[in-house]
Amino acid sequence: MERTLAVIILSFGLWALTGLIGCTSDPPQRESFEDCLYGAPEPIFDGSLPGISQHQFKLEPGRGLERFVLNQSTVVQIEQTGCDQIRQEFTFSWEAANRQEDWAQQVIQKYRELGELGAPYLSFSAISEVLQSRQEQLRPRGEAISLQPGLAFRIKVAEAGQQSKLVTVLYETAPEEE
Repeated sequence: MERTLAVIILSFGLWALTGLIGCTSDPPQRESFEDCLYGAPEPIFDGSLPGISQHQFKLEPGRGLERFVLNQSTVVQIEQTGCDQIRQEFTFSWEAANRQEDWAQQVIQKYRELGELGAPYLSFSAISEVLQSRQEQLRPRGEAISLQPGLAFRIKVAEAGQQSKLVTVLYETAPEEE
């Protein structure tokens, strides 16, 4: 477990330093990113990677929106908002039969798939491992799970039907929130 947390810390630090994540957590109405700690949001994923198709990214006032198809079956949309604290909302949508989903397993699998896209995305594999170890805590609209000091995760929405939808939030927390 300590090794996994160390991997997350290292991966997340490298992720932030290389600019794979953008600006988030201040009010979304912010128009400019000039004074943001991380600068303007940038695409996290590379559309030329095997496993990613139909990749799009657009920067709007106060947010960055990225959308792509993962492994020809899951539509992924990522909304990055804010400025000095990272906040990313991941929406995963896929075709499914009318049945109840095992949301803990779905979220673990979706983050594992993101991590399998290559070395720059290994932090998603580390997140998947931590979620696997805490899967009994993974509930839609449940409490946030601390992935490591300063980094939290929660399932915001989970809907089953012909089109299943899973919305997760990955965000930095202030020291007083821990």
